[in-house]
Amino acid sequence: MNLQQTIDELFLSQRKEWQLLDEAIKQLDNVKVRDLVWSRDIFVEVQFNPARMVSTSAKIDKEAIEKRPCFLCPKNRPKEQKGIPFLDKYLILANPYPILHNHLTIPFHSHVAQRIHKKIGDMLILAESLPDYVVFYNGPKCGASAPDHFHLQAGLKMPILQSEDNQLRSCLIIESKSLNEAEDRFEDVYRYLHHCQPREDEPMMNVIAYVEDDKYVLHVFPRKAHRPRQYYLEGKEQLLISPGALDMAGLIITVREEDFEKITKEDVEDIYAQVSMPVI
Repeated sequence: MNLQQTIDELFLSQRKEWQLLDEAIKQLDNVKVRDLVWSRDIFVEVQFNPARMVSTSAKIDKEAIEKRPCFLCPKNRPKEQKGIPFLDKYLILANPYPILHNHLTIPFHSHVAQRIHKKIGDMLILAESLPDYVVFYNGPKCGASAPDHFHLQAGLKMPILQSEDNQLRSCLIIESKSLNEAEDRFEDVYRYLHHCQPREDEPMMNVIAYVEDDKYVLHVFPRKAHRPRQYYLEGKEQLLISPGALDMAGLIITVREEDFEKITKEDVEDIYAQVSMPVI
C-alpha cells in the first residue's frame, strides 16, 4: 500500500471515530465558491468557509503564542486524532478544519519554530510521495496559525493551486527533474529574499510544492506583509482575510458570508498589492 492509499484509509477510519472531522468534511462538500475573472488565464476562486475562522483570526504575537498550548504537540492534540509517521520525523494528520479535500497537517516531531530553510527537501520528498496532492508551507508571518511549531500542509490538487506568476502577485517558479537541483535553486531564492528582508529571521514567503510530469515544482510567493489593512478595519469596511499559501495561489478563503458576498476584483488586487512582494 502506497502513502496515498494509507492516507485514504486514515480518512476512512478517522471519519468513523472522530465526529468533528466527519462533520467538517461534509460541510466542505457544501462550501460556497465563486470566481472573479480578469482573463482566461487570470482569475481567483473565492471560498466561503466559516470553519476556518479559528485560523484566520489567530493571534500570532509572542505573548499570545506563549499563553496558549501548542495544538500541534502530541500532548495537546485531540485524543481522537491519529496519524501516519513520515520520514521518522513527521506525523501526517487529518486537518479537522479543511479547506481542501483530504486536507492534511504534517507537524514535525518536536516543537521547533516554523522555518522552511533546511526542510525544503522534506517538502519535495512528501510531494513526490503524494503525486495527487499539493504540499504547502505558510511562513510564520504569512498565514501560519502555529508559527511556533514547524508543519507543512497538503491537499488534493486543484488547477487554481498550480497557478503561476501573473499581474496580481509575484510567484517565483522552480522546476527540475532532480530533487537536489530543486533544493539548490530554492537555496538561491531563499538567499535573495533574505537579502531583501535582512531583519527577518526568515524571509516572508509561502511555498507550494508538487510533482507533475516527473518534475519537482516549487511556487514561492514572496511576501511583504502578513495581513492587509482591510483585516484591521471595522464595520462594513472590514474584510477578514488573512492570506496564506492557498490564497496567494488564487483560492481566497473568506470566513464570513458578508465578505464572500462583497469582495470585488478591486479588493483582491488591493490585497495582493499590499501583501505580495514584487521581485525584480
